[in-house]
Amino acid sequence: MTTGRHGKPWWLLALPVSYLAHLAEEWWGGEGFASWTERALGAPVSETRFIIVNSVAAPLFVLGTVLAIVNRAWGWFAVTFGTVVLINGSLHVLGSVGTASYSPGMITGLALYLPLGLVVLRRGRTQLSAATFGVAAALGVAIHGFVAIVAFWK
Repeated sequence: MTTGRHGKPWWLLALPVSYLAHLAEEWWGGEGFASWTERALGAPVSETRFIIVNSVAAPLFVLGTVLAIVNRAWGWFAVTFGTVVLINGSLHVLGSVGTASYSPGMITGLALYLPLGLVVLRRGRTQLSAATFGVAAALGVAIHGFVAIVAFWK
């Protein structure tokens, strides 16, 4: 993904920055995401599992984003990450609406994840081949699904 003929797409750093802001909201927002999932969904995400999953995911997402910025061959990763945040932001909004309660992560999901995910996907669609874009987006769906399974596994 590029910004111009010679520039690097440093704006992609908004992805990991928004991820860190989102994690902070999930942890400290309202009753916390772990408690909210237990109360509102009847499906608890333990705080330990939340920390472990995000301790693995955060460095990988930062590394992938930096690689996408400095090496065009990694541009697909931005679409993968953009897909993950778009899904996650959408699910927080749906969770809040469906339970008529505040899902910790909903504010950053709505204010950061949804617009950022859409921008990344729109740009990726024009800058990647259709096949690469499709695989990258599918990988984002798969990653989000895998993380959800790990997070909610009993």
